[in-house]
Amino acid sequence: MIDTVFERAGESLLSVVQHAMAECLNMGHSYVCTQHLLVALTADPDSLAAHALETMKMDEESVRNEVERQFKDNPESELLYSDRPDVLESGFPKPAVQPQSVDQPIGFSDLTVQALTRAFDYSLFFGETDIEPVHLLLGILDLSDATAIKVFEDMGANLTFLRREILIIMAVNASLEPELPTLRDATVSGMRELIDRLYGDVRALSQLAVRSRLPLSYLPSRLEIVHRVCVAYFADFLWTQVSFKRYLLDETLDVLSERVGSLDQKVTASIVSQGAQNLREEVRTAFEYMLSNEYRLFDKMMDEAEYDEIGTVIEELWWTQGEEIALHELFIEALDDHRRQQMLGLQKQRIEISERLARIKVRLDETVRECFEKRSVSPA
Repeated sequence: MIDTVFERAGESLLSVVQHAMAECLNMGHSYVCTQHLLVALTADPDSLAAHALETMKMDEESVRNEVERQFKDNPESELLYSDRPDVLESGFPKPAVQPQSVDQPIGFSDLTVQALTRAFDYSLFFGETDIEPVHLLLGILDLSDATAIKVFEDMGANLTFLRREILIIMAVNASLEPELPTLRDATVSGMRELIDRLYGDVRALSQLAVRSRLPLSYLPSRLEIVHRVCVAYFADFLWTQVSFKRYLLDETLDVLSERVGSLDQKVTASIVSQGAQNLREEVRTAFEYMLSNEYRLFDKMMDEAEYDEIGTVIEELWWTQGEEIALHELFIEALDDHRRQQMLGLQKQRIEISERLARIKVRLDETVRECFEKRSVSPA
């Protein structure tokens, strides 16, 4: 899977990995951990990832100083991936700056590999063709055991706040694009890539078994891979797309207000409501495409009751995400004006909405999983 990451990595991400390797060597460490990635993510001040980290008062110098303080004398901060039987070498040329003695190729820690793999997932979830540093930052935030998370915590960064800032910055950047993939297109193309790549891995294993004359006891069929990918990933695509589209709409409305003046509340409410209906329909077409047009493997289509159930969850996510965005903006204003009492009240509301979003996420996962699990796959 790590080879796939580097195949899809944009130049900016490759630069981050190279920089992380240099940081690793400069600190006298033998393998790249997530704290090295974190320093590297701050190196390009023009990147979206660096902009997001700057909102937490985390720049290259401050992050490097904190990492050196915590880890310079503790190089084995994360389990080395290449210590395991499936040895991984970085595949990158060594940076120009070398420690006094380098006897082993640079390896990646387990958590670094997980962060890079998760970055690949995020690039698909957002419908991006390349994996960028901002996807890697999101991937790191998903790893509660990563040493980078300790750096965040010790530097006083609010990770929930940082996630929101990342989505806001990504939405601002995306609003400048002339055209963005629809929810349906992003979901279908991402699912297709996952299925094709996993099936390719299975075929490679099968060919290896034949050539080595060591038969494998079991390999999943393409039908099973399609089914399992739908169960495992479809809800993540929907969650990411719906959440991001809500941030994107908010940014679009702000840009429109700057150009034509304040929008009437009824007009704004109508636009947001229509957005919810449009996404609900896109979710339906994405399901229909995967169930019939794309693979034609599933034994039956969804009924109206199932579409209504999923549509209800999607709309609840849409409106709750809108509430969180509005509260976030109010909190920033109160923070800038040092209105401590108001900040405390808003923070309480934000916690309540975060808990609601967590419950919606569970409902979406369960609902989507059930829809696919109740359908068996059969030859086309």
